[in-house]
Amino acid sequence: MSLSASHRHGIITGASSGLGAALARRLGAAGLRLSLIARDRERLAAVAADCAGRGAETGVFVCDVTDAEGMERCIASCDAIAPIDLVIANAGIGGATCWAGNEAETSAAARRIIETNLIGVINTIAPLVPRMAERQRGNIVIVSSIVGLLGLAQSPSYCASKAALRTYAESLRRFMASSGVTVSIVLPGFVDTPMSATLPFSKPLMWSAERAAATIARGLQSGETQIQFPWPLVALARFLSALPSAASDRLVHALRPKEETARHRVGS
Repeated sequence: MSLSASHRHGIITGASSGLGAALARRLGAAGLRLSLIARDRERLAAVAADCAGRGAETGVFVCDVTDAEGMERCIASCDAIAPIDLVIANAGIGGATCWAGNEAETSAAARRIIETNLIGVINTIAPLVPRMAERQRGNIVIVSSIVGLLGLAQSPSYCASKAALRTYAESLRRFMASSGVTVSIVLPGFVDTPMSATLPFSKPLMWSAERAAATIARGLQSGETQIQFPWPLVALARFLSALPSAASDRLVHALRPKEETARHRVGS
């Protein structure tokens, strides 16, 4: 599947920085019309200008994915310009704001994470499902995380939101199968973004946003429904999740980031 030949109008949420911006630049170079959605108008405009310089027609839409009514209007506006046949639901929160560390996670923090990372994706995709199904074409791409395969003690709600996205994508793929619409889930490891930079520990096997975007684009071109990287972290997460809970708990604890382990000993 060639992105330039198969897709004409793509939307990307969380497009103002990080992986979303890198995906916009990558797909812009493929000649797609792009509708870019994020909360920061100034940064979004800068990304749109980069995409336009690569030959893409771009539109900028400022909206928070947690605003269901606002996203419904935004999607309708984008689709009225040209039928959307590619959506990349990338917007989400992560980094230090989702890392509870050794403190108990508050209900307010948990709600914010779930509302953004899970409900925000649903707010993005739900308005497009009937449109794409009626047209019998399109690709839905959901950006999750490797931690959707394995729960980590220090970020329970973040891991839960990413695991829910993985199951949501799997269910949606099966629901849309007869319509000709494909659904792809992306499970990246650490990607060098402003959010990941706030995490209080080293990030093993971290990829640049550009490398991650290129890998995702290649996966979409190949028609992959599950795009995951880097393979050593994917293999480790899948191995740990397949073990009995007592064994996986011991190994996950042993693999905790050194800074967090040190703080745990001091506070115990």
